[in-house]
Amino acid sequence: MIDYLRVSVTDRCNLRCIHCHPLGGKKFLAPEEILRYEEIVDAVSILSLKGVRRVRLTGGEPLVRIGIENLVRMLKRINSLSEITLTTNGVALGEKAKILKEAGLNRVNISLNTLKRERYIELTGRDALQSVLNSIFEALSVGLKPVKINTVLFKGINEDEIIDFVKLTIDHDVSTRFIEYFPTAMEFSALEKKRILNNVIKDLIEKRFDRLLPADDTVSAGPAVSYRLPDARGQIDFISPISENFCDRCNRLRLSAEGKLYPCLFSPPDIDIKSALRNGSREELERLIDELILKKAEHNEPKGRGEFIMSDIGG
Repeated sequence: MIDYLRVSVTDRCNLRCIHCHPLGGKKFLAPEEILRYEEIVDAVSILSLKGVRRVRLTGGEPLVRIGIENLVRMLKRINSLSEITLTTNGVALGEKAKILKEAGLNRVNISLNTLKRERYIELTGRDALQSVLNSIFEALSVGLKPVKINTVLFKGINEDEIIDFVKLTIDHDVSTRFIEYFPTAMEFSALEKKRILNNVIKDLIEKRFDRLLPADDTVSAGPAVSYRLPDARGQIDFISPISENFCDRCNRLRLSAEGKLYPCLFSPPDIDIKSALRNGSREELERLIDELILKKAEHNEPKGRGEFIMSDIGG
C-alpha cells in the first residue's frame, strides 16, 4: 500500500557534499519552475485521498526555502495525514526547530557523515559541524524526536567513525541510520568503489559491543532493519538498498521540486503534477495518479538505474 510521500521543496542546498552534488556545479531551477506551497498542498490533498498518510519534506535542503514552516502549517490541516517529517542537513535547523514543531512537524532526520570538524569541511565544503550538532540537541529539546541521523560510510573516508555514531544512541533519543551508498550519476561512480555494505558495519558493531538486540521501528515503518544496544535510549538502523533489495516492500512515491511524481527513485518521472494543477485538470490528475499507483504495485524489482542528481528529487 502506498502511504508515504517524499516531497522535495527545493533543489537548492547550502552545502556541497561530495556524494550528492556534481563537481562542476549544477543549474538550479528558477523560482517559477518549482511548485508553490499551495500546489504542494493540493497535490498532497489528492494523494491523501489515495492512501498517503505520511509526508516527508526534503530537498536539496528544505530549510533554505523561505517560510517552510508555513508549508508545514498548511499540510497539518489535511486531517488524514498522520505524520509530517523533514530531512535536513541540520545547518539551519537550530534556529527553526521550535517554530517547526509549533507549526506541526513531528520529527526530523539529519544527514551527517562525520563528527570531525576538518573532515566535515572536506565532505561538505563548509565549516558548519557545530551548528549541526547544536541542531540535534535543539530538536530533541523541542520534542522533534526521535532524531534520526542518516549516515553514509565510505572506505578511507569516514569508516573509522562507526563506533562514534553508534555511541550517540546510548544516552540520547537518537537513531543512527547507516545507509548503503548508491551512485545516482556516472560522475559519482568512483565513490561506489568505496561503498561499505551494512553487513560489514553490523559485524563490526557486534564485535565492539558484543550484541545487538532487535528493535521494532514502528516510527518509520520503512525499509530499515532496526537494532539497539542493551539499555540504550536510541537505536541503530540499517538501510540496505544494495545488499538487501526491498523494492517489493516499497510504500512510497516521490514528488520533485518541479512537480514531477516518481513511482520509484530509479524510474523516470511518471506524472507532471505541476502542469496538471496549473491547467486546472484535477480529474485527469486523479486518474493518472490511480494508474501510477497500480503500476507501482506491479513494480517489485529495480528496472535499471537512471541518471539524476539526488538534490533534484530528494532521496
